[in-house]
Amino acid sequence: MEPQRHVGQDRHYKVVPLSTNNSILSEALSAVEAQAHTLKTADPLSCAFCYWALGEELPIHERAQMSKELCDEIAGSGRSIQAVAALGFLLGIDSALNATCGNTFTQGVDWLLGRVGYSQNSMVSLMQPLAHTGVLVGLRGIEDVQRWEKFGGWFATLFENLQSTPLRDTGCHQDLLTLVGSRSAITMSEMLKVQLATASDVVFVARGLAESDQATEMNIPSELLERIKLINYGEPEQAALDLTAFRYLMQGALQVNLRAPTLEDVGRLLRRIPAGLRRWTWDDQKKTPNSTAQKWAIEHEYHFQNFLCAVLAPAFPDLRDEEWLASVGHKKPRADLVIPSLYLLIEVKYWRKNISPQDLISQIGEDVSLYLKVGSPYRKILPVIWDQGRRTEQYDLLIAGLSEIRDVVNPVVVAQPAFME
Repeated sequence: MEPQRHVGQDRHYKVVPLSTNNSILSEALSAVEAQAHTLKTADPLSCAFCYWALGEELPIHERAQMSKELCDEIAGSGRSIQAVAALGFLLGIDSALNATCGNTFTQGVDWLLGRVGYSQNSMVSLMQPLAHTGVLVGLRGIEDVQRWEKFGGWFATLFENLQSTPLRDTGCHQDLLTLVGSRSAITMSEMLKVQLATASDVVFVARGLAESDQATEMNIPSELLERIKLINYGEPEQAALDLTAFRYLMQGALQVNLRAPTLEDVGRLLRRIPAGLRRWTWDDQKKTPNSTAQKWAIEHEYHFQNFLCAVLAPAFPDLRDEEWLASVGHKKPRADLVIPSLYLLIEVKYWRKNISPQDLISQIGEDVSLYLKVGSPYRKILPVIWDQGRRTEQYDLLIAGLSEIRDVVNPVVVAQPAFME
């Protein structure tokens, strides 16, 4: 095994851009998630692996009970590689368990490193991809450098024997074995560089066991999308890996590039406004002795425009507001916000409860004809709408209608938070 090689470098997949604007894909992802979550009610190793891979929080009482049972099993005569690995995943999920379970885990690792696999039966017993991944995760969780090096040498011998036996695991299991071998062949302080060619590669990067060496924007392998759309997984482990890979790659694709923000980045940033309002100031009583209770109300279009300036100005230095445009006959239009470098005009609307969506579409349609007349320095209009009435059931139709207007891009609707009354 060559420890410095880039895992996945021999694979060549056609890649396609990420997109969740697809109802079929959304339904498929829900089905894949259901299959992955079956691991949570399976054996301890499968359960711990599922929570670790998906990066989900294992409830405290379940974590405490499972760790105690695994420690008892490892300390007893019925210890197994599955128990050691499951405890390793738990240590990777919660490093605080090191105080109560660390010693038991290292005892289990020492027992495991004393085993050898020369016959096919012993190889079947020892060469378990999920289990070895769990041991690797646990050793890194407790930062046991010496046992990490011993495990790397022991695993390399097993892996070499595996190549000369009829036992050849395939799919995600083989991918995990290769990754475990490559990661354990270098020191704990070094970082394995991988190309994101398989779901296992992506999960190792997502959980901090490796780094991506891809300099370009991350795309998702078409093979992964094809598996997700087929829905029917023979192994729930593959479902968990694929779901994690998709979520991680999707998250990367949705990040705003602050060095060179694009038109799409404006839309991405504005669509995240509802999440940012989670900590919006709306006091029922004062928070400190020397302050007063504050309610930062957004009562009209000017308030919303000021808020958008605060959101966009740090990312777009050339943002300007209240810009007068060339006259159209007797009309002298004034743009709410503009980003000249993107040739973009942002139209800010306050959708009051007594205004119908039809009226709103008409208003924006009229604005487009005024703002983007012949000779205008701007090419696109992005409407951003504050919905006072929280009419979320109408958003899809409203956005679809606005998108049909010439030169309108990425319409965004922000529902007024429920606490803002």
